[in-house]
Amino acid sequence: MSDDVLRIVHLYPEELGVSGDRGNVTTLAVRARRAGVDSSVLEYRIGDDVPTVADVVVVGHGPLSGVRAVAADARRLAPALESFAASGVPVVAVGGGLELLSRGVEGVDGESVEGVGFFDAVVRRGAPRRTNYLQVTTDYQGDEITLFGFEDHAAHLELGTDAEPFGSVVHGGGNGDGREGVRRGVSFGTQLKGPVLPLNPALTDRVLRVALSRRMISYSAGAEHAKLDEYAAASQKVIADNLERSFKAM
Repeated sequence: MSDDVLRIVHLYPEELGVSGDRGNVTTLAVRARRAGVDSSVLEYRIGDDVPTVADVVVVGHGPLSGVRAVAADARRLAPALESFAASGVPVVAVGGGLELLSRGVEGVDGESVEGVGFFDAVVRRGAPRRTNYLQVTTDYQGDEITLFGFEDHAAHLELGTDAEPFGSVVHGGGNGDGREGVRRGVSFGTQLKGPVLPLNPALTDRVLRVALSRRMISYSAGAEHAKLDEYAAASQKVIADNLERSFKAM
């Protein structure tokens, strides 16, 4: 294996990996490989040594019970995540992973879960459960692109005063106020599932360019990615054709 290796850290793959989130990690690795860049994946579990090296960090989705199960351990990761952010490493958090990396989750029964505080946002449970298609626009690392996926949550995401959303909702609930997710530099948290990266190759390519450029490794999609892009486009079309039928106001 050459020195040009994409180093992926996957946090809590069992507790926070219930929506096909390993597909996000696989997509990063496969698209990198098709561009001539090898990859390695470190799966971090409760009690493991805190990772000190990464090019991209992925945290998947899981129920509140999963978030609660890993929360105390995850707070040990706060200094490492801050260091990654300072050096330009993208952290991608989906669903429960976003909740974990927020300041915390406030439940309807008064019970709360303290988060890592990586993202300046609070999750407030108690919204009507949303299980439908989600369409979002974002200008993450470039011109505006349209993303498709699924949302399945019963929460509002309240951003801090200076926090930026990841994108804007076209169809779906998102944060509950027309915005979707949260962004911190090159990192973002989102409710887009599907899983989000294989379903949205344009976003994946932007994450990869950010992750690799900081080490002066070039990345660009080409002919080797065409079939993957065709599959994603076909899936996006199915969602786009059914948005109106599935959408319910939050």
